This record gives sequence, structure tokens and C-alpha cells, in this order.
Amino acid sequence: MSLRLILQRGLQYLSQRFNYFGQRLLAQLDSKKRLWIVQVDEGGLKNQSFIVDEDNFQQPMEWMLDRHYSVTDLDKVNNMKPAEVVSVKLVNANHRLIRAK
Repeated sequence: MSLRLILQRGLQYLSQRFNYFGQRLLAQLDSKKRLWIVQVDEGGLKNQSFIVDEDNFQQPMEWMLDRHYSVTDLDKVNNMKPAEVVSVKLVNANHRLIRAK
């Protein structure tokens, strides 16, 4: 397989993922509480992204609590302004959060 073909397929994949997350984000703009885009980097090729909407949980920052964020990290995330980025280092992963709403 040529490098050109590999790059084309990679760009197609990234374009599809971007469109998917863009559509999900637009659908979530009606949420009433805070909204984050979270990228989870577990090293190597294990990267995942999530849209975390507080409307989908029973308590504020429940998603972060379930992943055992420290008190300091919870405080940083709680005080984020829209469009602000915060990095959180956990035992087996790094999380980068963007506050979208």
C-alpha cells in the first residue's frame, strides 16, 4: 500500500470523525448545563474523544467523579470558562477537556 493511499484513507477517516463530532456537538447545544469535549489519551494509538453533557447525569461533574479525578482537578474543571482547555493526568490516561458550554 502506497504512502499516498494511506494518507488519503487517514484523512477520510479524520474527516468522518470530525463531521460526526460536529453533528453531535450541534445536537448538544440545546443542553442547559455545562458541556465538555474530552479527549482521552491512553498512550500509543489508544485515543478516544467524548462529548460530556451534564444534562445526561444526575449530579454535576459525575463523569469526572466516576473517573476518579482528584479534588484539585475537579476544582479546575468546575471553574473552567467556555473555550478553556484543561489537562488532567490520571494513572493510566491523560484527559484534555475543552469547555464547550
